[in-house]
Amino acid sequence: MKIILNTFFITLFSLATYAQENWDPTDHKVGYWQFRQISEGDVANFLHNEDNVYREIVKNHIAEGNMVHWGLARKLTGNTSSNHNYFFYNGFAELSDLDSSPWGSGSNFGLRPVGSSGVLGAIYTSPSIQVFAETPKPGNYIVVNTANPTNVSEFVRLQNDVWKPFIKNFVNDENSPWAGWEVATVMSPTGNGAGYSVVTIDHFTTLSGALNAFPNGAEWPEGLQEINDLLPNGKFTTTVIYEVVFYEGPAASK
Repeated sequence: MKIILNTFFITLFSLATYAQENWDPTDHKVGYWQFRQISEGDVANFLHNEDNVYREIVKNHIAEGNMVHWGLARKLTGNTSSNHNYFFYNGFAELSDLDSSPWGSGSNFGLRPVGSSGVLGAIYTSPSIQVFAETPKPGNYIVVNTANPTNVSEFVRLQNDVWKPFIKNFVNDENSPWAGWEVATVMSPTGNGAGYSVVTIDHFTTLSGALNAFPNGAEWPEGLQEINDLLPNGKFTTTVIYEVVFYEGPAASK
């Protein structure tokens, strides 16, 4: 079993290294997603703490080069009563940056009580592809798609070769609601019970764009069916819309 697991992780890191060395580079190598369930009565205090206390800690760590991205997003679609309703995204330039966590450092002065801040789950991802507008747009909404393709490396390769050139035109169109697009592979958890092995993230300036990404239709690129054929029933495992509440990082706009 250990040999199998080692082989699996070597394959994951080889895929990430290949993507970053031979394709357009990503600006960070690992993402940490943390999912929260915050009760309605705690939301105001929760958002106050993140904006006024923890955000200052994050800014310092980004300035020192210990982090690249930090964001908080509110879930708009799907189960929010017994599942998560908020999630954090933390982006780190190197895997080794995880060994010096920013949390627990700095002053906690000014924190308001939050009784429902328990973590419901977390994942680590390895970014493979990033596309953002040459003239930055505000990514106010994101659509997170999870997938469990039969061949992860082939799925990512096709995303890079087929979908990226197509979507770049929309991302760089000033009249389009598209603000960016990303693909990442899941580093942990893995296995049959994990549910998905790949995540794609669509960034939009408006909620209407997130709900209807191609209002005027589109001429789909050749090779799209090859991507769909790698997915069970040709579909993503889940597709969920989030509103970006806070963000710190390159071209911060929230």
